[in-house]
Amino acid sequence: MEIHGVKPLLLQGVGAIIAVFVMRFLYSGYQSRMRVRSLKAQDIPILPHSLLFGHLPIFADFRAAHPPDVNIYVFHTWLSKNYKKYFPHLGRLPPVIYVDLWPVMDGLALVYDAVAASQFTQVTSLPKFNAAREFMAPLTANLDLVSTEGDIWKKWRSRFSPGFSPRNMLAMLPELLEEALVFVDCLKDLAGKDGKWGPVFKLEEKTTNLTFDIIARAALDVRFHEQTSKTGGPLKVAMMKQIRLMSTMANAARLSPIGKMPWHHVAIIRNNRTMRGVLVPQIENRLRLGSNNIQRKTIVDLAIKYVDNDDPHAYREKPDSEFINMLIANLKAFMLAGHDTTASTICFMTKLLYDNPECLAKLRAEHDMVLGPEPDKAIDILTRSPHILYSLPYTLGVIKETLRLYPLAASMRVAPAGFCLMARGSSTRYPMDGFALWVSAPGIQRNPDYWPRPDDFLPQRWVVAESDPLYASKEAWAPFSLGPRNCIGMELAMVELRLVSVLITRTFDIEEAWEDWDKRQGLKATTSHIVDGERLYCVGDGTVHPKDGMPVHVRLRPCQPVAQ
Repeated sequence: MEIHGVKPLLLQGVGAIIAVFVMRFLYSGYQSRMRVRSLKAQDIPILPHSLLFGHLPIFADFRAAHPPDVNIYVFHTWLSKNYKKYFPHLGRLPPVIYVDLWPVMDGLALVYDAVAASQFTQVTSLPKFNAAREFMAPLTANLDLVSTEGDIWKKWRSRFSPGFSPRNMLAMLPELLEEALVFVDCLKDLAGKDGKWGPVFKLEEKTTNLTFDIIARAALDVRFHEQTSKTGGPLKVAMMKQIRLMSTMANAARLSPIGKMPWHHVAIIRNNRTMRGVLVPQIENRLRLGSNNIQRKTIVDLAIKYVDNDDPHAYREKPDSEFINMLIANLKAFMLAGHDTTASTICFMTKLLYDNPECLAKLRAEHDMVLGPEPDKAIDILTRSPHILYSLPYTLGVIKETLRLYPLAASMRVAPAGFCLMARGSSTRYPMDGFALWVSAPGIQRNPDYWPRPDDFLPQRWVVAESDPLYASKEAWAPFSLGPRNCIGMELAMVELRLVSVLITRTFDIEEAWEDWDKRQGLKATTSHIVDGERLYCVGDGTVHPKDGMPVHVRLRPCQPVAQ
């Protein structure tokens, strides 16, 4: 009889466990909903909130108003444009918007005010929200600068920082120019003859290959020749596969979380093994030979100076395994960040310039004045006098304005109990208990309180005098985040963008080619996919990319020789 009683007892036990999980799940939802209701009771402006669905209906409105592949970052600007619908009694967008998306994800506090954002990134640098760690884990096992905190982060940040200084960037300029010149040649190959437009192609594919080759030079001083490779090298192929997996597992942004499946584990291990197989020999070679260049230091050069600091028993011929793992993780993180966002920024900068021909004309005029009227001689001039790259104020304005209108990343932080924010000119305290703090870079950088004509592309706002009404609001510009946890590779990105601008804007005309692209796509063409009247918009589940890789065609400007 005891044997016969085992099964009912087992079922009862399983039922009890399920009941506990269900109760905890429902209680978590109750807490999320009540948290928002308590804020409303304090007269803090809140989006229309449902006890049953929270703010999921508003997110559904956003999805219904956009193509299915739109990036979550567009949600920030969409809320800004539609604030009168959701806050009909307010004359402006609230500086902090609470979003309750349980059970899809944790509560979010979108911070649209620069002063409030500085309170958790600069005044106090709060720890990063676990979403960043979860995104990076498949690539780096959270051993990278994005994921780490405290003393480990400080130690490795201080080791790598000299590699991204303006001085080191100028010392690397000949290598960066070498890769940029290959990019120019690739575009010449795609230009039509006799000044005609060439065939349609994805600009992002070309810019990604360029930025990957550049970060490889900065990190390892190795040429991977991705720009001329037909199939892609093993490191880049494995990294691209890993990035796609990382984006898939960040799919909660689409309200369809699918998690990490068993086959994902297998693919992650395989991709990391491939990348390690490429990176370890390069590190070992650098450990064995050292660097012959006193002025120019790669990321690996800077790291191996400390090979025996963490473990007194380690030395160049036998480095500590933990040291190697940390170095590999950071190399992969640098190569991800160093190619991905910059490649997309080049695309959006190209679009903005050709949508604003008067700005393009001013940019070309500055290059003629500073570098001489012959574009083909720019490489030689910059090789002899690399500092000239920092003598192009309007070019810098174009880059900063592109990054203002198209910021591609923003920091998310987690607050301690009792932490509150206050916005500029307001005495309201915004409690952060239970919410992840998300710097709304797209919202802050189009906030009319900080930016006159916020939606217009106006590079001149970065070169006018402080007394001019258009003068740029420096504290409200945050494309590389703010405070001590800002992007370490900012200087490299700015140098790359300057180089590309100098080398292509006088040599080529580049324009979007959606009609040709749609013909090539046939039945797969997505002609109805439009955001704010534009075929080109921000897509992606994780990092931001241009729609369809930005289809363009290119032609040589007069007096530019066609590639043979």
